[in-house]
Amino acid sequence: MTMLSQSLTRRRVLQGAVLGAGSAALFACGPDVYDGPGIFAGRVKDLPLDDLDAATWKMGLHSRIDLGPQDLVLPQKLVATVTSIRVTALHDGTTIGFLLEWDDPDINDLTVRVDDFRDACAVMLVAGAEDPALRTMGSAVQPATLLHWKADWQRDVDQGRQGLDAAFPNRSIDVYPIVYDVPAADVTIESYEAADATQWLPGVDVGNPLSAATRSSPVEKAIAYGFSTTTTASTQDVIGRGERTSNGWRVMISKPLSSTDRGEVSMVPASTCTCAFAVWSGSDRDGGSRKQPSATVHTLHVAA
Repeated sequence: MTMLSQSLTRRRVLQGAVLGAGSAALFACGPDVYDGPGIFAGRVKDLPLDDLDAATWKMGLHSRIDLGPQDLVLPQKLVATVTSIRVTALHDGTTIGFLLEWDDPDINDLTVRVDDFRDACAVMLVAGAEDPALRTMGSAVQPATLLHWKADWQRDVDQGRQGLDAAFPNRSIDVYPIVYDVPAADVTIESYEAADATQWLPGVDVGNPLSAATRSSPVEKAIAYGFSTTTTASTQDVIGRGERTSNGWRVMISKPLSSTDRGEVSMVPASTCTCAFAVWSGSDRDGGSRKQPSATVHTLHVAA
């Protein structure tokens, strides 16, 4: 990956100093590209978690991150179809947020059928200095915190849990034997829960977050200690929202600076950690490790 310029301009140094003093003077300079290496999370008074059009996001410094093929583990994706992502990072001393924007002409936000694939993006955060070896979802001694936004989860949040009727509106069902006392057209996951019969829905029965009856957030927080170790975090205290633009997706993902789960990265103002990003394209049948990751990790600079 081509790193952003390795030298800070005098203007960026002054902006960093102003932000370090807790001032909002950053916004007087207008939207601009961060010239330094890595990602710069400027400090603001209030982080706009529910408004992706807020001036705060528009005036923050952004970085263009190149994405590349995933050729390390199976299933691979040897040719990236999404080649870059724009990242804006901000924090308010308590919460850090990332605004991710990328081009994608197709909408893939329904995964009811087995051959459906979602659009998605993720932020990876790892404590410590920038280390290319941590690109492999952290390591056994340096766990990674993953913040994974999913377009189908966003649709669930916006429109309610999507079921068979969303993909097969003309289906005809006589009866579900296990919950026969509920009209077939009205059967939901809650019907099985009320009948104490979730053993017939294995994903629900074991608490798989992909099978949840309802969703409060389109973002999942997970912890990984390397490839094939990703595990949903016990505490889901992440907030996010994704919206379509004229060219693709714009997604906000946020988490508390402090940690609540074992292995989760903890950050404080005036510090740095390691970060990376990834995008999945449903129209290209991306899923799991088949994705477009940033070609290397980056330093996340959290302003004082």
